[in-house]
Amino acid sequence: MRGWTVAMVTAGMLVGMEAGAFQPYFPGESSPEVAELRAKLAAQEAHLARLEEEAVLYEEAEALGIVTAVEASRLPERQQRRLAMAIVREARRNKMDPMLVVAVIRCESSFNNYAVSHVGAMGLMQVMPDTGNYLADRAGFKLQRHTNLFDSELNVELGTAYLADLIARFGSPERALVAYNAGPGLAKKILSKKDKRDRFMAGYPAKVMKEFRRLKAQQAREVSQREAQKQTSGGPG
Repeated sequence: MRGWTVAMVTAGMLVGMEAGAFQPYFPGESSPEVAELRAKLAAQEAHLARLEEEAVLYEEAEALGIVTAVEASRLPERQQRRLAMAIVREARRNKMDPMLVVAVIRCESSFNNYAVSHVGAMGLMQVMPDTGNYLADRAGFKLQRHTNLFDSELNVELGTAYLADLIARFGSPERALVAYNAGPGLAKKILSKKDKRDRFMAGYPAKVMKEFRRLKAQQAREVSQREAQKQTSGGPG
């Protein structure tokens, strides 16, 4: 390609010298044309990278059984796909088991994307508007309207980040779930007294952890079944 370019420039110079006519134009490295082409190429590469990442996320969501779980949301198929990927992506980002996120969603809203509690918690993970504002500010953006908490991907992003923060602050998923359900301030009081702690832990936290263990057991069975099918299909005959 470089040799061809040199030849064309040389030919153009000769023709120009003889006829004073055609002068070929070759854009320089810093020309607007080259800059535009580079920008288009970078955008295309970024798009392909996103598609590859989404394919990996969806494959993992499918293997974990999350794709099947989100069908309960009754969202349009495209939104279900994005929700399944969001659960895996946000769980991984916050160093959390995706099935714990699914367990919380099941216990909080039964995958009703538009659920609103009697105290005003909203969406899949039942995020309080004030908590949503705080979490969005911490993440570097504005929630704008409380109804944005009905955006399934955003709700999972904020709810998962909040749960991860509570686990870091309270030391275990069970204790964090007390704070997730009752609020951090009240949770400290509940956890400081054995009788209150035992009574509360037997409620919501136990319910979520029971669902989490059920999901993990189901996941393990499905993995075993797939492995058995692979061995059978790969056998003789």
